[in-house]
Amino acid sequence: MKVIYQVGRLDNPAQATKEFYIKNFHGEKVDESGKAELSSIVLRDFLRKRNYEAKTVIIYPVSIVFNSKFPEYIQPEELKNELVDIFKDPSNYLKTPHEFIDRIELERCRDEKLIVHSLGEYLGISLDASYDDIVLEILFDMIERYLKDDLEELYLDISSGHNIYISAILEAARHFAVFSHFVNGIDDTKSPKIYITFSDPIIGSSAKSFEIHIQQQRFTAFFSSPIKRKEAAENNFSFLRNIYPDPDNGAKGSEAAKLKQQVREKRKRLREKIEMFCLLFSAIKNNVPLYLYYQHYHSVDEIKEEIFKLIDHAKTQLCSNYQKSPNLNKRFYTDAILSLGFYIGIVNVLEKHNITMFCQDTGIDLELLRRNFFEIYSKFRVPTNYVMLSNEISNTQRVLEQIDNIDSWTGLYKIIDSEKPISEPIDRNYFAHSGFERNITEIRTEGSKIFIRYAFNTNFNVINCWLKDRIE
Repeated sequence: MKVIYQVGRLDNPAQATKEFYIKNFHGEKVDESGKAELSSIVLRDFLRKRNYEAKTVIIYPVSIVFNSKFPEYIQPEELKNELVDIFKDPSNYLKTPHEFIDRIELERCRDEKLIVHSLGEYLGISLDASYDDIVLEILFDMIERYLKDDLEELYLDISSGHNIYISAILEAARHFAVFSHFVNGIDDTKSPKIYITFSDPIIGSSAKSFEIHIQQQRFTAFFSSPIKRKEAAENNFSFLRNIYPDPDNGAKGSEAAKLKQQVREKRKRLREKIEMFCLLFSAIKNNVPLYLYYQHYHSVDEIKEEIFKLIDHAKTQLCSNYQKSPNLNKRFYTDAILSLGFYIGIVNVLEKHNITMFCQDTGIDLELLRRNFFEIYSKFRVPTNYVMLSNEISNTQRVLEQIDNIDSWTGLYKIIDSEKPISEPIDRNYFAHSGFERNITEIRTEGSKIFIRYAFNTNFNVINCWLKDRIE
C-alpha cells in the first residue's frame, strides 16, 4: 500500500481542476499527466496504473469551511443554506465536522479524509488549538495505517495548505519514521519509504500544466531509548499519569471509585509494557544477555493492542471538541508510543533467536548464547557488546579447562575462588562481567558443552532496579 497525504482546498469547481504531469519517478523517465483538483489525485492514479495499491488521505483543517466565498459555489442549495447557518452558529458543526464535510461534492475523488484542528480566527469565529495536537492527530493516523495495513511507501504532498499544516505533516512524518524504524529493530531498510511531493507553483503562474516532483526523505534511528533513566529509575514512570490522569468529572461515591479504578487499570496495563521495554532495552544495551531469557515479555499482538488503545484514548479527547483542542502533552505521548514501537522490534528479534523462557534444570548452552547475541548485537548496532561478551565467555571457558567436569549445578563463585564464600551480588560486578555475576550465576558442564543459569534465589527486583538506573 502506498498512501499519499495532502491538505485539502475545497476551491471553486470552475477553477479548481488543474493539469499535472510526472516526468521522473524514482529516477525513471516517465510521461504521465492527468487533471484533478489536487496533485495527489494524479499521483495516486499514476501509481494505480502501475498496479500498485494506492490511496489519498486528504487532510482538512476544521476551519476549511469558514470561507466567505464558499457559499457562492457549494451545491446543492440545501447544503448552501446549511453552510450559512454554520457561519452564524458553528457550535454543532464543530462537534461533528465529519458529517458536513462528507456531503460536500468538492474533491470527491479523494479516498479518505482526516479532519484536524485549526488555529486562528475565521469569519469572526475563534478556533483555539495546539500545534502539537495537530501533529499528534496526523501521527496517530499514520501509525494506525501502518500497523493495520501493509504500508510500503508514504508520500507527503506539500503543494497545498498553510504552513502550519505542512509543518505538522512533516513533523508527524519524522516521528513516524522513527517509530517504523524501531518496529523493525532499527533496520531502516524494512521501514516504509517516505517521499516529499510537490507541484510547480500554481498561484500567479501562467502555465497550463504543472509538474509533480518527488523527493525521498531519509531518517535515521539509533539504539536509544525514548524513556530516560530519570523517568524510569527516579520518577517510576510518573509521566503516564499525564496520559491517564485520575478522573475529575464531578462523579461521587461508587461511580467515582469505579471510574478511578478503570483509569488506574489502563495506566497499570500501559506501565507494565513500558517498564518491560525499558528492562529489555537496558539489558541489551548493558550487555547482560542471560537476564533476557528470564523475562515474560508481551507478545507483538499485545503491544500493538496497547498502541491502539493509547491512540483511541487520545483521539477521544481530540475529537470531543473542534473549537479548541485538549492540549495533550506531545512528548509524553510520543515517548510512550515510540517505546511501544521499539518494544515490538525487540520482541521480534528475541523471538527470532528463541530468547525466551527455558528449562531451569537444563540451563542455557553458553556457546549458543554467544552465537545468538553476535547476531542480536549486530542487528542493534552495538558490536562492542559482543566483544565484551565473547571475552567474558572465553575467560570462563579457560577457567573451566583447568578443572574436571561439573556434573551438577555449581555456583560460579566456587569455581573462580573456592575459598571465598558467597556474598550479595554487586551491580558493578554484574555489568562488568556481562551479567555473569559470580554470586548469582551457576554453571554445569556436559562433555565439551557449558550450561549456565541464575541461581533460584536470585532477586530480580534488585537487578531490575540496576537496569533502570543504567537505561541511558
